[in-house]
Amino acid sequence: MNKNWLFIFFFPLALSLCSAEEDFHFEDGCSSLFRDLEVVSEVDKQIHDQLPLVFNYLMQGGYFTMPSARMAKSGLLGFGFSYLPPYRVYSMMFQFFDRLELSGNYWVFHGQLDSGFGHRGFGDEADRAANFKFSLLRKSDGIPSMPEIAIGLNDFIGTKRFRSFYAVATQTFNEYNLELSLGWGTGRINGFFFGGAWTPFRKYQTFLKHLTLIAEYDANDYKRHKFEYEKGREVKFRVNAGVQLTLFDFLHLSVSSLRGNNVAASASITYNLGESKGFFPKIGDPAPYTAPIDTQALGELRSQEEMAHELAYAFQEQGLDIYTIVITPKPKGKSDLWIKIINVRYREENVVRSRIESVLASLAPSNLDTIAAVVEADGVCVQEYKFRMEELIRYRKGLIGEYELRTVAPLREATGKPGKYDSSTLYQRSKGIWIFTFRPAFRSYFGSSTGKFKYDVGFIAGPEGYLFDEIYYSAVASYTIKSSAIHLGSCDILNPSQIINVRSDSIRYHQSNSFHLDVAFVQKSWNLGQGWFTRLAAGYFETAYAGIAWESLYYPVYANWAVGFEAATFLKRKYGPIFGLTHKIRKLEGYCPTYVPFIGLQYFVNFYYQYKPFSLDFIVSIGQFLAKDKGIRMEVGRTFASGLRIGLWYAFTNANDRINDQRYFDKGFSITMPLDLFLTKSSRTRIGYAMSAWLRDIACKGRTGKELYHTIYYERYNEKLNFY
Repeated sequence: MNKNWLFIFFFPLALSLCSAEEDFHFEDGCSSLFRDLEVVSEVDKQIHDQLPLVFNYLMQGGYFTMPSARMAKSGLLGFGFSYLPPYRVYSMMFQFFDRLELSGNYWVFHGQLDSGFGHRGFGDEADRAANFKFSLLRKSDGIPSMPEIAIGLNDFIGTKRFRSFYAVATQTFNEYNLELSLGWGTGRINGFFFGGAWTPFRKYQTFLKHLTLIAEYDANDYKRHKFEYEKGREVKFRVNAGVQLTLFDFLHLSVSSLRGNNVAASASITYNLGESKGFFPKIGDPAPYTAPIDTQALGELRSQEEMAHELAYAFQEQGLDIYTIVITPKPKGKSDLWIKIINVRYREENVVRSRIESVLASLAPSNLDTIAAVVEADGVCVQEYKFRMEELIRYRKGLIGEYELRTVAPLREATGKPGKYDSSTLYQRSKGIWIFTFRPAFRSYFGSSTGKFKYDVGFIAGPEGYLFDEIYYSAVASYTIKSSAIHLGSCDILNPSQIINVRSDSIRYHQSNSFHLDVAFVQKSWNLGQGWFTRLAAGYFETAYAGIAWESLYYPVYANWAVGFEAATFLKRKYGPIFGLTHKIRKLEGYCPTYVPFIGLQYFVNFYYQYKPFSLDFIVSIGQFLAKDKGIRMEVGRTFASGLRIGLWYAFTNANDRINDQRYFDKGFSITMPLDLFLTKSSRTRIGYAMSAWLRDIACKGRTGKELYHTIYYERYNEKLNFY
């Protein structure tokens, strides 16, 4: 008898023999499982059901002047302005992690002339502040019945006029559309404070669904805080009340009472730039290659040259340029193919690889044995994919997928071009001798004695390309169309730098002439194999310096770390002439300028590490800086899914540079983002901005061309799979 029929016949009989006790336990276990699933579902629903986040006047999660424990999702960037009598506050915030909120404020003491430089045109008294808030317990931790808890520190860098430490707990009652906070602070926030926010129309589909009614107890010590504005010390009533309205999910408008005797208001915009997929769909990108399919073996019906041109054309259509195709004959009619490819469009390695696989699987001849696809960037071969033809055929037929192909053909160290005696070149294309670029330029200067903000507006343009197909060069000139910084001084009036002025005199280069040659250098890079890379560069590396540089880097494929060595020597460029160099550099004796002999020398050991679970990268440089000061510079950055990178740095050196009678250590932030966030097609170009807390001469590194680490890092960058 058929075994299936035996199973169908005896299975009901076996069930009938089960005892009543067993049936009871089975049903009880199922009921328990479903009850647990219902509990998990309810907890998950409570976690994801969020009340609107209210931002206070300092762009922190909070109410009006007080903070709450709530925070935005990581990647959120915000800018705001607050009318906070007698202050005007310009603010920026960024959610570095889900648990770490960073914000900065520029306080303007409206109507109070700066005691030092107000008469020179600086205007009202002003101060900068930086703040952070760290979450100890969040709703997303899976305990929705517990309040969220956070600690924070306001104004922890600089003059610290508005310094406060606080701890705060916030409980949300979603069924009532209500949140309540209780906290305690010390410093400007002095003692206990509380706040509440009610969003009555949250569940209604009207423009008022994000209207929030807010009240808080303001614990700022206005009366006894010694740095407080005189007109801001009077307090009639410590409860501030008002509303916040969010429009279009990014515009936040607030108005409230303030101290019982004023009205305060703010406007801010927020956008999650870290998680953004771009403002426009990538309709300009070609579809992945699918047809025509031609796997005809090399021979009488398909020549080698024909195959080479088919591949070159298909790759170019995909945004990848082939520069070399070499074939190496093997026994039994097989051959190996070596291809050199330059990625001119995509910023993620997995996209580049996927498009290479789709073309090769569709067009590679069936009688090939292996295909090595080498990817080059900035004149150096970075990495390689090596495929066996049988695996590409299985991939084309759908027998294996993307992940299986990655496993059997992993990313590997790039191999050199096969020898000319063992192989023949089927396709050779020269790199462009020059590509002309043109883009607008903007430079900003903050905190000069004659104004809070100065700027230069113009454009930069110039060619870049390859000489003899091997040597990269770049030449960039700038022209200033409009400048408000033409009369700025080139030294700090209150705290003149007393070490050699390697950077603090940089504004003089742009004041000397509207036209300037910023960059003109050549560079040759090599892949030495086994993860080792090196380069030599010479020329005008930046507006202020020309020199010669060497760099060597060990960065194996799939490693999340690298170590590098670099050294460079420089001469100072003259302020006026385009090509002039000098052996002298300015050094202030008090306020009196002197000029001392100078040949710049910098050298470093660099350590790089990527902590992939948090998308963090660390860069540590130890050595001698441009002003001959020795020390260490540390930088940490986080790269988000959109490609946005936010970096923070701090440097310690033996230079005794003092500001306001305190020793200064260089610190600042940087932000870079892919240009294609604003385009309808993919692009590898990145735009960025960096700013130090103070323009000084300590811990300065001269630029030396295209750095190896960043060239390789961005070629291997892979956000979706989180590995290289």
